Amino acid sequence: MTEEKYREIVVKDEDGVRVIEIRRENPLNPLTIDLLQEIDHAVRGSGKVIVLRGSDRAFSAGADINNFLTMDDRAAFRFSDLGQNVMNSIATYEKPVIAAIHGYALGGGFELALACDFRISDVNTKYGFPEVGLGIMPGFGGTQRIMELAGPSYGKYLAMTGKIIDEKEALAHGIVNMVSENYIDEAMKLARELAEKPAVSIRYIKEVMTSIGREGYELEKEKFALTFRTKDAKEGLTAFKEKRKPKFTGE
Repeated sequence: MTEEKYREIVVKDEDGVRVIEIRRENPLNPLTIDLLQEIDHAVRGSGKVIVLRGSDRAFSAGADINNFLTMDDRAAFRFSDLGQNVMNSIATYEKPVIAAIHGYALGGGFELALACDFRISDVNTKYGFPEVGLGIMPGFGGTQRIMELAGPSYGKYLAMTGKIIDEKEALAHGIVNMVSENYIDEAMKLARELAEKPAVSIRYIKEVMTSIGREGYELEKEKFALTFRTKDAKEGLTAFKEKRKPKFTGE
């Protein structure tokens, strides 16, 4: 087994499988620019198959909301662009990527899981897009990928209501492939199975099955950034900081 050194992730290679573990000081593993860049770099390393997991209490509970409080629409667009680039890199990478998910996969953390090829869930795990409750919207490609997995109607339902669902509902709608108390073991079992398959065939299959139009992703970045101009975004983010219910006005 070999191990690479990063600041916010731990990377281990064993038997053709690269395991990337998100390990931040915050137990909910919120996404930051540095973390996204480290994941992007690590995914491109050795290993026939990638397993992405979180440490402590969560896979990832999403972006650090405190960073949004000082973000204008231009900064929001740059953040969305970076996030989408990393998610697209994972989604189109030539090797299979498996998300082993526990605790919470919310907001950007949910979008990170959706960018992977397979999702193996622990029991008692929560999924969803809470962004609308902050007066903003998903910005890392989640609006597109949730529709590809669960269909337009259910995808809109999750994004527009901000409803948080459990692993059973996620499984019922095809968002996760499997639920197991031994989710890490199941993810590694699948990874080893895929590692034994012909690499060229796997690469071509993934390339063909992910070659979908990109227009929706570009529009998502634009609209994500524009939400940061609204009074509702300011109200939603401030209410989150002040731990109160937001009062949206539609402005």
